[in-house]
Amino acid sequence: MDAEHRVALIPGDLNGITVTEATVKVVGEMGHLLKNPIKHTRFDYNADYFLAKNIKELGEEELSKLKQFDQIYLGAIGDPTKIKPGILEVGILLKLRQAFDQYVNLRPVVLPEGVPSIIIGKTSKDINFEICRENSEGLYVDAGWIEKKGTEDEAGYQIMKCTYKGVKRLAEYAVERARLRKKGAKPILHFVFKTNVLTYAASPWQRVFEEYKKRTDIEARYMHIDNFLMQMILKPEQFDVVITENMFGDIATDAGAVIQGGIGSAVSGNINPTKNFPSMFEPIHGTAPDKWYETTANGEYVPGTFVKEKVQEMKPEAAFLSYAMMLEEMGESTAASALKEAALNNIRGSQYKTKKLDELVNDAIKFVKERK
Repeated sequence: MDAEHRVALIPGDLNGITVTEATVKVVGEMGHLLKNPIKHTRFDYNADYFLAKNIKELGEEELSKLKQFDQIYLGAIGDPTKIKPGILEVGILLKLRQAFDQYVNLRPVVLPEGVPSIIIGKTSKDINFEICRENSEGLYVDAGWIEKKGTEDEAGYQIMKCTYKGVKRLAEYAVERARLRKKGAKPILHFVFKTNVLTYAASPWQRVFEEYKKRTDIEARYMHIDNFLMQMILKPEQFDVVITENMFGDIATDAGAVIQGGIGSAVSGNINPTKNFPSMFEPIHGTAPDKWYETTANGEYVPGTFVKEKVQEMKPEAAFLSYAMMLEEMGESTAASALKEAALNNIRGSQYKTKKLDELVNDAIKFVKERK
C-alpha cells in the first residue's frame, strides 16, 4: 500500500468550519490526481475547546498529537461571542508557529490572470511576487511588560527580538523560492525593515543583507517598510521574493492581499523547511461571524444563533488555494495545480459574486473530476 499523507485538520470556529468542510469535499474527489492518498484527522481546537478545558493556549497534550502529522490545515479561528479576540490567535496560531518552528510565513502576492486589481493599469504580469515573513521572532515573541498599570503614567513595552540565525535562515529559504520561481535572469531578494529607526533590532537584518549583497548568484536589495508599502502600489513588478520582520510582514501581506484581488484569494503557509515538524496552511480570511450569527439592530452578534442562509454567502476559494499550497509542499504538484485552477476558475466566473457556497463547491468538484 502506498504511504499516506497524514493531515491534521483544525477547522476552527464558525465559517472556518464551513470552508474546511467545503475543501475536504473537493479534495475527496481528487484521488485520481494524487500520488499517495490523504488521510484527514480532525481536531476541534477552537473557542469551545478552550472554554471546556479552561486553557489559554494549546499545551503538550495537543502539541504531541499534532506533531505526529505531516501537515496541518487550519480553517480559521475566532468567535467573539465566546472568547475575546487575541486569545485564540496567540494560543493556537502563535503557539503552533513557535512550537513547531514554522519560521517562514509564505504569502504569495499573485494577481490571477483575468482577475482585476484595484491598481489601475496593473495586470497579472505586474503583480507577481512572494513575501517571506519571519514567523517566529520580531514583535510577536510575546515578550514585554506594563508599568504603572491603571495610572495616568501607564506604559506598555513590547519587545522586538530579531536574531542573526533567524534572519539568515529566512533569507536562505527565500533564495530557494526565488530560484524556483525563475521570474528573471537572476533571483532578486528584497530585505525590508526599518534600519533607520529600529537600530538595535536592525543589526542582524543589516548584517545578513551585507552578506547577501556580496553574492553574485542573486541580487540583494534593501527597502524601508514604509517605502516598500508605497512601491507595492506604485511599481509591484519590481519584486520577486521579499523578506521582512514578523509584524511588518503581517501588515504588508494584508495590503498584498488587496492588490491581488482581495482577501478572499489570499493564502498563507507557515513553513518548517527542515520538515522536523509539520507545516501549517490557512486561508487569510477570518471566521466571518457576520455570515453565521443573527445580528441586532446595532450590528451586534446574537450568541447561540445560526443563520443557515448566511453561510451560503461564504466564498471557499482561499481555502482551496491554501490547501493547494499544502499539496505542493507534499509533492503533489498535479493535484495542487488542479485545485488551484478550480479555485481560479470559480473566481473568474461571470456569476461568481452572486453564486452560493454550495454552487461554488459543486463547480470545483466538477472541474477537478475532469482533470487528468
